[in-house]
Amino acid sequence: MINMENEDKTMNKKLLQELATELRRKRSALLEGVAGNQQAATAIIEERESEVEENAQKDRLARVTSRLTERDRQAIEQIDAALARIDAGTYGQCAWCENDISPQRLRALPTAVLCIDCATAREKRQKTMARNGESERLIAAERDLDPELDLGELQE
Repeated sequence: MINMENEDKTMNKKLLQELATELRRKRSALLEGVAGNQQAATAIIEERESEVEENAQKDRLARVTSRLTERDRQAIEQIDAALARIDAGTYGQCAWCENDISPQRLRALPTAVLCIDCATAREKRQKTMARNGESERLIAAERDLDPELDLGELQE
């Protein structure tokens, strides 16, 4: 939960409102961008239908558009989750340790769900798992912020 008493270390109401506004702005821009990408893709396909490499261009365009769309979809989901945390009063609380996420981190990454210490530990754990060939568990950890991951294992 956000402690608004100490403005040096935690968020105040003004900052929370600024971040919520920024999240909503980014969400709107992403939604407009997705719609624009789909319209542009259709226009490009229609313009190039007579070209010899029609199928190759369609395939390439579809791959690029789907990647952009997936990335945008994920970004929108992260923004929606952050806005839901704001509404629930849990925005700025680390999903692992439940300590406050610093205002500086939230300004830089408004969708952050981990404090810098837990994010660093997570990154270190991901590298270890990747080196050890634990790809299935790594995917689960990425998807769910796997609660079974023991952050204590990461301390050296």
